[in-house]
Amino acid sequence: KRQRIWCALVTALLLNVLLFHQVLAGLLANAVLPSCRFYQLTGFLCPSCGNTRAVQALLTGHLLQSFGYNPMIPVLALTLFILYIELVFCACGRRIRLLPRSNALLFSVLGVVLGYDILRNFFPQMTLCL
Repeated sequence: KRQRIWCALVTALLLNVLLFHQVLAGLLANAVLPSCRFYQLTGFLCPSCGNTRAVQALLTGHLLQSFGYNPMIPVLALTLFILYIELVFCACGRRIRLLPRSNALLFSVLGVVLGYDILRNFFPQMTLCL
């Protein structure tokens, strides 16, 4: 009985996330957000430049456009989705591992994302949608 309650709570979490998605998408659709101060002062893109536009594009279903603004957001969203799937299976009684748990993978992904953030300042053609 305890496992059924846990499974129901985890499934209800998905419904809350979907509701939050609709509210957040509505708020960000017409929001006027400030521009990046680091970019204004230096002329260089900071690692978070494009994150707001990436979130807006992701919330409206434009995955490739979101990836073009800043790949950190869709990669993080995909990782969280996979971890949620693991949580659902665990709550329903089956432990599965969809993501490898290794420091090498973590540092590799972090290195690629930060490398992209640095290189896009020197090679503007790398930035797909800015």
